Amino acid sequence: MNRHSIRQRTCWAVVVTFCLGAGSVLAGEGYVRPTYPAGFAPGTRVTLLADAPTVGEGLRTGMAGTIICCDTEDCTGSLLVSWDLWTGGSDDEGRCATPVVGPYPAGSAAWVNPKTVLLGRTFDMVGILHRDETGCFSLATEDGQRFNLIIEPQFFEQWPVVLPGNGVRVRGLLNASQPAPDDRRACPQFNGDIYHPILTDYKWTGDSCCDPFVCGFLYGDRVVLIGESNPNGAVDLPRGASGTIICCNTRADNSVLVSWDLWPNGGDPNDYLVCNERLTGLFPPASTWWVSVQDLAKCIQTRCGTVQELRVCSEGQCEDIPGVGLFVKNEGLYYLPDLASQMPQTAEELLVSGLFAPYATLPKGLVVTSAVDGQKALASVILHSVLLPCPVTGCCVPAFAPGDRVRLLVDEPGGAEGLFIDAGGRVICCNANDPCTPILVSWDLWTNGHDDDDTCTCCLPLRWYREKSAWWMTCKEIEPIVKPDLYDAGESYRGFAPSSVAAGVANQGLAVTGMIANRGGSQSDIFFVEIYASLDEEITYDDYFIGLVGMDIDAGGISELLWAGEFPTDIPAGSYYIGWVIDPDDFVLEARENNNTAVIQAGKLVVTGP
Repeated sequence: MNRHSIRQRTCWAVVVTFCLGAGSVLAGEGYVRPTYPAGFAPGTRVTLLADAPTVGEGLRTGMAGTIICCDTEDCTGSLLVSWDLWTGGSDDEGRCATPVVGPYPAGSAAWVNPKTVLLGRTFDMVGILHRDETGCFSLATEDGQRFNLIIEPQFFEQWPVVLPGNGVRVRGLLNASQPAPDDRRACPQFNGDIYHPILTDYKWTGDSCCDPFVCGFLYGDRVVLIGESNPNGAVDLPRGASGTIICCNTRADNSVLVSWDLWPNGGDPNDYLVCNERLTGLFPPASTWWVSVQDLAKCIQTRCGTVQELRVCSEGQCEDIPGVGLFVKNEGLYYLPDLASQMPQTAEELLVSGLFAPYATLPKGLVVTSAVDGQKALASVILHSVLLPCPVTGCCVPAFAPGDRVRLLVDEPGGAEGLFIDAGGRVICCNANDPCTPILVSWDLWTNGHDDDDTCTCCLPLRWYREKSAWWMTCKEIEPIVKPDLYDAGESYRGFAPSSVAAGVANQGLAVTGMIANRGGSQSDIFFVEIYASLDEEITYDDYFIGLVGMDIDAGGISELLWAGEFPTDIPAGSYYIGWVIDPDDFVLEARENNNTAVIQAGKLVVTGP
């Protein structure tokens, strides 16, 4: 198993196909960008911010799960959640108004209403720490959002180095539900409340192994307790609790110090002093406890793979009930013990969201019985797995990868002012946590956007793109472009001089300017641009030829159109539009051939009589 590939795929939510679909021309289809006003969507990971006995017996603060479906199409009502490692559910899918995400462990799902039970979503953002005159702390982000930090006074007694005005990275649990009208809040909610915040310097990344011998965990990983409740004498710490890795102690028993979400019975806040390397961040006091790495797992989403049938075999005899595995190229085989007897009957590729347990042991005699000769299974274990269909064209990787060229299919998506159909751009990255707008694109010649690549989760983003050129996109709003696609860059680049010449007079100069771009995915190679004078706005080969310019433009490139020469003496008096035809000889095999003419709208060239 390639541990490095696993580390790159850690995630806190599952991308599913409810917001996503194959690219198509949408302008005339009444397209509405999908949205989930409450912040919840099928596949999103949520965490209980309070005990929830009305939801299900044994569901406690800090336990997390995955939304399976919603009873309203925009998920503003109740949610069916598959709770990690919990078996007290009824799996009642009859109320679902959205499609069920896929197979999940039996007996793990129960309905919850976020209006009556507080739920948190994973939060990880950078900004400036603020404190108002009443003592309320908040985080102001670069994109203009502000979040209230739920911080007790003991936090600053433990960590007096935290000062307002500092640039910080805050990780925690976001609740953006509207407070009840009679809720007397001490601090304003702004864009949401952040529970159990963990603060680090805004430049901290922590991309290194916490357990260097296996490298199953990174500093700052979100983890779930998969061992027995109350490990090492902890008080009221249930199996299924979630938290964040603070540091490790590999010199002793390879244990991990975890800050458990909203857990108040932790050990000495100074336990971190025995850590062997670094700290993930400054944590709420009394929330930490040392746990063995064998008792932990982290949420991951695999790449696409093929489902395999697994069985435990001994001396040629195999168990009747098959197990389920997923083989992923360049990663290996994952064993999914919680999906026993739920072998999907499909040849299509699938992916898995679940709890990766790097120290779990495999059953003896585990064999891939779906292989021709039956092979011994060399696998890693994913607990509480949910099988999902692989992304189709229009979703995150593999359909769109950083550097891919794309074309826009809708006008001003999500309020992107001045960004219109047929714009070309380059994919920066993907955010697997966003089920609606997961693709960040840098758009050519557009500067009304943002530079928000902090939430990229999939693959390294482009190293450079133009400032304020980026916008988060749904996958139905763009389509890939592999071939070259030449087009005129717009009226703001077009012009000619002088504004008047005399008919039939030799040696009169004329200069024409414009800008030609290639929004496609391949270099154009050599082509020509022919310039014409026309009595109307439609430029054709029947108009008066003025001159031509040769070009060769890289994928995503732009080239100045500059022609200067003598005005032809055979053009009669009149008022003429000046325009051009791009690649009139069709030298370039383009993605689209219907966008290769342009005309200057700012004015006409006046050709006076003799």
